[in-house]
Amino acid sequence: MAGRRVLAVEGGSFSKGTDRTAPAAFLLTEGIQPRRLIIKRVEVDGLDATERLMETVEELDREVDIVMSNSIPIAGFNLLDPRRVLDRFGIPSIFVLGERPDQEAVRAALKKHFRDWRKRVTVIEGAGGFHELSLEGENPVLVECVGVKPAEAMRVVRRLTIFGRVPEPLRIARIVARAVSCAKAES
Repeated sequence: MAGRRVLAVEGGSFSKGTDRTAPAAFLLTEGIQPRRLIIKRVEVDGLDATERLMETVEELDREVDIVMSNSIPIAGFNLLDPRRVLDRFGIPSIFVLGERPDQEAVRAALKKHFRDWRKRVTVIEGAGGFHELSLEGENPVLVECVGVKPAEAMRVVRRLTIFGRVPEPLRIARIVARAVSCAKAES
């Protein structure tokens, strides 16, 4: 279990209305040990995050056991589609959220801003329900999972979380995504 190859995905920051793309960090870890980092750009509010994720899986010779992210949307409402990844590669996805999203507000925003809002809602709702996970000394996190049973997903999250509430692969991917975003902003 500790040696599972996790592909952590984290979107970087962007300026709404100015930036058309945002960086996305794809960090492959073996357990908590970083093994390979791939940076790609995804369209802000686009629908290419899943394509970039699947390209990354191919570049990694499909040696990924689990995809992990802190949410389905990255780079605004660009969505990671865990069902497509599962169907194509047989790789499950785990999403670790710090708080419960307001699903009605998300749905309303999608409906207001996107012609393809139904497709986007289907992707978000396709991740199943939220499962609360208490971590020692911390507020609970919410875990969504596709292709893996909730109990197993929660075991994976617990084993990969060393400090705080964020699993180590996601924590490192977040640091990288932010650093890449800052480097772009400074150039």
